[in-house]
Amino acid sequence: MSCFDRRELPKLMGESTSNEGSATTDGNALPNRDLPGVTRFKAAAAKRVQAHRSRRRLGLRCLTVRVSDHIVRHLISSGYLALESREATTSVAIALEAWIYDNVT
Repeated sequence: MSCFDRRELPKLMGESTSNEGSATTDGNALPNRDLPGVTRFKAAAAKRVQAHRSRRRLGLRCLTVRVSDHIVRHLISSGYLALESREATTSVAIALEAWIYDNVT
């Protein structure tokens, strides 16, 4: 049995102990290449947290709102929403946001 230094074990196994081949972000060393079949979930979570903190700094909140057909018709009749885009969720959300800014503030 040969005697070796514990610090040499990763080198013997073909692993690197340095950050060589890694991208450093906020003190965390991340590999440049993922193994096949590896999915990163951390990046999506980090983006959500960043968006949440950005909204919070601006004093904004992200809410889920249920909108009835009556409200959609009101947005159309008041000119905030085009008749053709009444089925598009994003268009209704933008129109409702515009209505809130014009009528509440």
